[in-house]
Parts: sequence; structure tokens; C-alpha cells
Amino acid sequence: MKSLVLEVVSNDVPGNGSDATTRELVAGQRIFNRYTLKRTLGRGGMGIVWLARDEELERDVALKFLPDLIIHDRAVLGDLKRETRRSLELTHKNIVRIYDFVHDNVSGCISMEYVDGDTLSNLRADKPQKVFETSELKEWVGELCDALDYAHNHARIVHRDLKPSNLMVNQRGDLKVADFGIARSLSDSMSMLTMDRGKSGTLLYMSPQQLDGERGNHLDDIYSLGASLYEMLTSRPPFYSGNVDRQIREKIPAPMAHRRKELEIEGGPIEEHWEAIVRQCLAKDPARRPQSVAEVAQRLDVPSPGTRRAVRDA
Repeated sequence: MKSLVLEVVSNDVPGNGSDATTRELVAGQRIFNRYTLKRTLGRGGMGIVWLARDEELERDVALKFLPDLIIHDRAVLGDLKRETRRSLELTHKNIVRIYDFVHDNVSGCISMEYVDGDTLSNLRADKPQKVFETSELKEWVGELCDALDYAHNHARIVHRDLKPSNLMVNQRGDLKVADFGIARSLSDSMSMLTMDRGKSGTLLYMSPQQLDGERGNHLDDIYSLGASLYEMLTSRPPFYSGNVDRQIREKIPAPMAHRRKELEIEGGPIEEHWEAIVRQCLAKDPARRPQSVAEVAQRLDVPSPGTRRAVRDA
């Protein structure tokens, strides 16, 4: 994983978490009497992520620290804790595991599986033409559909922030879906505190229904799956400049082959069945989208969801 590595400032920083805020954390610090921080993995509007050693379970974990606004609102923190603990039920081999939710009066984080790898977003950007070919994506899309099928139909959880930067590939080449349930919960909590209500997810990959603040369901994930595939095959999401909100609601995106031509991207042909299924995933009307990820997998001719096998192998 590409990450910013911080030098160890001290191995003897005192405290159990109550004296550490997200601004004061340093490599080598022990927090919550359990985790030893190693290096930062990333940072964004929803907080900072650290690689840490879980000294109790003797394994590396990723710690996603919560924004200060959430920590300081007990009601919102409680709602987030309940929602996050639902994600503890997700035990699929292609979904990043959530281990724990820890906090005190001034700091809090979510402990999750550490994936030693990179995102599909970064892997795409590293390619000479900045795009994948369909043949390169087939195995990963099969694993993604398997994970989504398990979450939608067995755990009854919707991701609501599916995008290439939430799709990890580990050193063995296995795809892992990150932030399942976490991104949604954090977005909802921050929306409550900032009064920007209703929009859970990242704009470029949102369905029209998410934009309008409707209650999310699996068909929003199918839209986001289509938007993610579109970007991985063309280097851009379906709509990325100008009034994106309006375009998502009203405009039909260009066929992927046309978008490649517009961007002067050389590559192999995009098969018609890939064009067709991505176009249908991006339908404005949810009823016109594929009604399950199993249907997406079947029509893309990728390995179909095998939920029981995947859970057994996890």
C-alpha cells in the first residue's frame, strides 16, 4: 500500500488513548493500552488511518480514527458504534474485516483488517494507458460480486460508498472490499453534525437516488459498481466535470469505447456485453438496473457468486 511513513518520535509516549488526539499521534505510541502505532496509511475528510500492532491479539491492524466532531457528540457516537458493530458480522474472504470499535473522551477509532496491497484506483493509475482491459478485471469483478452478494443477501448490509479507492488488492492478488458499512456510517454521522443531510457516499459514484437522499438499498451499490467499472475501463467516472449532480440525474454517459477515443486512450476493444451491463448498471431508474450482483456476474461471464464456498474459505 502506498503510504506516508512517519518517523518514530518516541517509544515512550504516555497514555492510554485519553491523551492522544488524531493531531498528536506519533509512530511508536501506544494507545488504548492495546495498540502500538507504526505508520500512517492514509488520511482524508473522514479521518486518518494508521497501521498499528494489536498487542493483545499479536497482529497488525488498520486503525481508522474518527473525526473530532463525532467523538464530541455522545448521541452520534453511540449511533455510529451500533452501526459499525453490524459490520462485525461480515466474515467474507473478499471483505475487509472489522475487529473492534474503541474510544474514550477525546479519541476513537475502528480497528480493522490490514490489507498489504493497493487500491484498484492506484493500480489503474500506474498502468501505461491508465486503464484496465476487461480480461484483467474478470477475476476481481467475480470476487467483488461474490462479496456484494454475501453482504446484500446474507448480512443485509449495503455499502453505499463503493468506488475504486475502496477496492483493495492484496499481495496474493485477492480483491478486498474496504469500508463496508464504515463509510456509510461515518458519512451519515458527519451529515447529521454538519446539516448536510441525506448524501451518503462519494458524489462521482452516487446513484440519482442517493443524490436525492433516499434510503439506500442494493441497487445503489449496483449503480456504483457500474460507475467504478466505467472508470477502471476509461480512466474517468461517467461524469466528472461541470454540474455533476445534474448530469447524474439527467445525462446518459458516453459509451466506454467512445470515452476512450475522446481521451485518446489506446487499448483493446471493450466487449459489447461489458458495454451493455455497465450501461444498465448506470440506469437512472433503479428498476432498469440489473436486480442483483449475481445477474451482473452472469452477464459479464465472470465467476458467479459462491457465497457458501467463500464463507467456508474465509
